Amino acid sequence: MGKPTKRLNKRTQRPVRGEGTSAVGGRNVSGAGQAKVRRSIADNKFLRAVAILFLPVLLGVFGLIMYPPSFDLSTNNVTNTTKINKSASKESIIHGHGDKRRNDRSTKDKEKQRPSQTTNNKAKTSEMEDFKPTILDSLAIQEIIVDENIVSPVELTKDHPSSPVKIYMFEGLLTERECAGLRRVHQRHLTETNAQHPIICFDSLSTFRRHLRDAGIKDVSVSTSDFTQGTTCINSSFSEELGSSLTWSHSTSFYPAESKFSTIFEDRVFKATGLKQSNGGKFQITSYLEGIGYKTHTDCTLGNHDKRDRYATILVYLQDVEEGGETKFPELGISVTPRKGRAIVWNNMNGGGECEPISIHEAAQVKTGHKFIIQRWYYYKSFSYLGKRAPEPDLPARASDQPRVSCDEYEHGSCRWYDEWNNDHLTEYRALQSGLS
Repeated sequence: MGKPTKRLNKRTQRPVRGEGTSAVGGRNVSGAGQAKVRRSIADNKFLRAVAILFLPVLLGVFGLIMYPPSFDLSTNNVTNTTKINKSASKESIIHGHGDKRRNDRSTKDKEKQRPSQTTNNKAKTSEMEDFKPTILDSLAIQEIIVDENIVSPVELTKDHPSSPVKIYMFEGLLTERECAGLRRVHQRHLTETNAQHPIICFDSLSTFRRHLRDAGIKDVSVSTSDFTQGTTCINSSFSEELGSSLTWSHSTSFYPAESKFSTIFEDRVFKATGLKQSNGGKFQITSYLEGIGYKTHTDCTLGNHDKRDRYATILVYLQDVEEGGETKFPELGISVTPRKGRAIVWNNMNGGGECEPISIHEAAQVKTGHKFIIQRWYYYKSFSYLGKRAPEPDLPARASDQPRVSCDEYEHGSCRWYDEWNNDHLTEYRALQSGLS
């Protein structure tokens, strides 16, 4: 027997279903069940609609479970000093090298970004052209209230009325909670970053050789060929080998608007000293272990004709030090002992924007204990990128987030570990700076 033929609907050319039936799931449903089917379909549509509406909410909850936000209320609004995304900061200012993540982008992705980079560059050029510098040539010292306590300044140079450099001290400029929060943030960041050994840089070949001598390394002959191309830094493997023989202090930095504390601190400093926020640089937390200090130096550059130099310095001690660690001004016969919350502020330059050699000072070696400070420099003449993170230079070649140790001029400096890179170690930049002096 042949297969039965199906009668086709002339308009749709599809098989005609029997009247009073509905094809559902390959089955014929009688007219009595159609209403039930329709209700089932409607119910399913409603459930699907609800699922679509609530899917983003469910995904959001899942994201919070997998990646919970971090709230650290114990630091009184002091946030982690961990650097911002360097690949993003390439278009701004101080920490852009060749980030591995950026190198993984496809050519197509890079092409898409070019218009926005061009726009950003134009915006930055326009910002620099429109920038109006401000001059900071004096201090305006007065008492303020901190955490309901009156904090009054004491002039330490009152016995030196003719000195162009004035030094003032404030007891309790930072609270105990603020000091503890800053120490905690600094130490946490050191722990995270110290996983990699630093690359060591020197201001000159002479400084390199003298540090080797101090470390008792006499059988190693070094020359400029030991510096990586375009820098005064030794390579990563040599740095790791030499690192166990050198000692240094540790410095971590954060910038205005990167934490609520930065705004609180700069406002408090302005009220107490008259140091304008517009002329302030980065915030730097530095720690010194036993046996570590920093040799006599000036914060400004002697003989420098560029007015974009450090007019004043404010330094706050974050912890008592049992013995040693004083900040000494040998030309003025002044020595300040570290006490938690105690601040000192002084001008490095005179009112005409010239570096004053009498401002020379040192951080005495810590004999017993652990010294922590936060300091900020304020510049005589502000500039457009002051207080902003800069892109890090590409040289020397290094791993992502690898720190550096910078050993400054041997007679007037020491070695210090940094969590960021600037241009000081680049031979081309150093030549340019020499030409400006």
